[in-house]
Amino acid sequence: MAVRVALSGVLGVLLLAVLLVDDRVRGWEAVLASHVVALVARTETAVNSVMAILSFNEETGGAVGLQISPECTSGFLIVPLLGVTILILWLSRRAGVWPLVALAVAVAVLFASNQVRILAVVVLIKGLGFEPGYYWGHTMVGSVISVFGIGAALVAYTLLTMRGVRR
Repeated sequence: MAVRVALSGVLGVLLLAVLLVDDRVRGWEAVLASHVVALVARTETAVNSVMAILSFNEETGGAVGLQISPECTSGFLIVPLLGVTILILWLSRRAGVWPLVALAVAVAVLFASNQVRILAVVVLIKGLGFEPGYYWGHTMVGSVISVFGIGAALVAYTLLTMRGVRR
């Protein structure tokens, strides 16, 4: 019982932290994206973690900056998962470690899919130019990547959590 209460408290503090300092989460995502983009898209990148801006060079030589806005971060997507995990730990006597494993896997999938989405935006801007590249990368391809990433995270979370609850 004491372990469940302590874990619930820690996750509650984490939930509040994500809500209160989402700018730092977005800054961390921008820093991570700068490394992913530099490695995969083979371009020079720069980052302003305070403003959550990733900059890179277009094929034309001009620099482009993408800001990770509150709507485009994975930070808020983990809030419901944290809340559900707190409830599972609080209410279930047999939850064990599986809800925490499920949470870790789901959060990793959400952040990874958002990195793929940012990479898609960069690659399409570099290939098509800013206007069409941003439209296709952010609105069309990026939305599909987000939907699949969120779906995969939820499926993984549900399966792993149910595995722990059933035992």
